[in-house]
Amino acid sequence: MIELLGLGAGLLIVGAFSVALLEVLVRRADIGAGFVLVGMLLQAVFVERVPSLYLKATRIELSDLLFVLVVAAGLARLLRVRRYTPLLRWLLLLGIVLVVSLLRGMLTISPQGSVNDFRQYLQFVGPALYFATFPPSAWLSDRIGRIWLAAAGVMVTLVTLRWLDVFAGVHLGVPAERFGNDTAIRVIDGPYTFFLATAAVLTLPAWVQRGRRARRLRWLSVLLLLFVMLLDRRTVWLAMLVGVVVLLLRNRRFGRRALAMLAGAAVVTSLVFVAFPGSSSHQEPLARSATSTGTLTWRVVGWSELISSWSENPANWLVGKPFGSGFERRVEGTDVVSHPHNFYIETMLRTGLVGLLALIALTAGLLRALWRLGRASGAGGLFGPDVLPALVAMQFVWFITWVPGSEQGIVTGLAIAVAAAHVPRRGLPAGPMPPTADRQLTPTGKGRR
Repeated sequence: MIELLGLGAGLLIVGAFSVALLEVLVRRADIGAGFVLVGMLLQAVFVERVPSLYLKATRIELSDLLFVLVVAAGLARLLRVRRYTPLLRWLLLLGIVLVVSLLRGMLTISPQGSVNDFRQYLQFVGPALYFATFPPSAWLSDRIGRIWLAAAGVMVTLVTLRWLDVFAGVHLGVPAERFGNDTAIRVIDGPYTFFLATAAVLTLPAWVQRGRRARRLRWLSVLLLLFVMLLDRRTVWLAMLVGVVVLLLRNRRFGRRALAMLAGAAVVTSLVFVAFPGSSSHQEPLARSATSTGTLTWRVVGWSELISSWSENPANWLVGKPFGSGFERRVEGTDVVSHPHNFYIETMLRTGLVGLLALIALTAGLLRALWRLGRASGAGGLFGPDVLPALVAMQFVWFITWVPGSEQGIVTGLAIAVAAAHVPRRGLPAGPMPPTADRQLTPTGKGRR
């Protein structure tokens, strides 16, 4: 009896604490950004050993709890939205077909396998929905940008510790990366490198600004760019180059200096790879040639095999195969079960053409809407409308050979919010939202623009 009372009291405390957190998240998008980025860092640091609890056979990671709270807050805020823009509708459609696929998998295949397969979509679509419901403001954009850069600092520290382990044999208890570390220098998985590249692009506008803060951001920009180049992810390099080109087309002052930085970082990276051609501890290459196409060819063959077997059932074209059904295919005589490394194809496999159409319409629609915005035509800050088109363009490229990291939902959600603030309403011209609609609570609770 006493044990039951203790359990009941514990559940009440946990429930009350969860409700309090939910209330904070509904009001404070910057706290929500902190939850998302902390969840991402937990996965990066602990890899497969993230602190977890179990409900029967289903494993629930601490990061999952953080994302679930963000999703719940997003759904609560969604009820307050008076008018759904086309971009928000596409995001909702994508979320609906994903949930349908999850339920099908849990009922017909395996709850544990379906939830594991669904996790990356929850961590992308959920935060995107959450941040899309907040009106844009300079304070919010800058606040989230600062939190993003702080998380990037933690990621840089993690990379440094793992390099010490790999190249100097100094092990400080940090778990080694188990995914995407096919060369010695790749000590974090691809999506985490892309996260650092996004942070680097956020700092590029500082090169045409003045002041103490701009100087600090410029030094941080150089550091982040150097780490991105050394981590040897060619898709990240390509996506970052696309982002710089977008900045150049929208503001030539940004682009010229950014291209010079990329060139300088490429030279430094080349010198490092020439000076240290291999890893003495693991007898594996330090990096792969930038002209090597073996990995891409392997992936294309895998995509072809997956689509060929998937398309044999006409029902898959409409609703896809449920989560948990796996990605078995045979590539170059080897059985492969890993994810296809293409977000567009993976979405089509799981949700059919409906989900693929929603994803493409969302991404392309965001690019079109943000491109039509003039310079400095909305909320400023680190995640302002000047840099958001570059970040969405980087996502568009990244999705071709990788899946989004959990933090990319922040970019998508903020972009939807900025685009929605400039959608013309009946009887009103297109332009920034009225001043009263563009207010965001500061930590003190006072309205601030």
